[in-house]
Amino acid sequence: MRQALIGARTADAGLAREQFDSVMRVSRPRATTVTASGDRTEDQGLALALPFAFIFFMFFGVMVGGQGLMTSTIEEKSSRVIEVLLSAVSPLELMTGKILGQLAVSGVTLALYFALGAIVLSSLTMLGLLQPMVVLYFALFFIVTYITLGALMAAIGAAVNEMREAQSLMTPITLLIMVPWIFAAPILRNPTSTFATVVSFIPPMNTFGMLMRITSTAPPPVWQIWLTMVVSIGAAVAALWFAAKVFKVGLLMFGKPPDLKTLVRWVRMA
Repeated sequence: MRQALIGARTADAGLAREQFDSVMRVSRPRATTVTASGDRTEDQGLALALPFAFIFFMFFGVMVGGQGLMTSTIEEKSSRVIEVLLSAVSPLELMTGKILGQLAVSGVTLALYFALGAIVLSSLTMLGLLQPMVVLYFALFFIVTYITLGALMAAIGAAVNEMREAQSLMTPITLLIMVPWIFAAPILRNPTSTFATVVSFIPPMNTFGMLMRITSTAPPPVWQIWLTMVVSIGAAVAALWFAAKVFKVGLLMFGKPPDLKTLVRWVRMA
């Protein structure tokens, strides 16, 4: 029905559907290597894999850094080191320091991986695939996504007493992050569809979905990219507020591991 409506509207407007589609389509550059023996056209496999590479780096940086943040909090709580730390700083200062420290570590790691990737693309004369604005969007999306999910993981670490107790609370977060991976094919097949657009505005998976659309053959309008950024910042602020409440109560709480209802009650208490 969507394709039929577009065809009818372009016909009424006196536009050729083929020309309309060609204007909307943004093709990735085809690299050509010039050698002494002649020119050689490079394979387009790297260009097609670019969206998956970006969301993999995002997923890798967020999950590895977040898991380290949660693990360190659980270890400090179980060994009672957290009580010594709280005698010097407030719970909010401790949580903020942990998030910013792990964010810096993950950022440096991703920067090294991007540098290696740029070297590989340069050797294949395909450095043009790595557009500066796409890298900038990736950096901004990574920061807000890490703050959102890192705050939630820090709250989980403060709420439980050992690692196995955190698995049930981690499941909803992991499922939300995996949604763009599950629906990557339909999003990349039609980046301008209603489904792809809706995914781009539902945190915390919106940054993953928007990043796939940006690196696809039909990039979204700039206003949608920045609207996604605004929504992500709002989600990060809400996650920090929720995590700060749980962090304050959960750090010194021992015994039965909490469920989601208990965490909500802690937020009301704090």
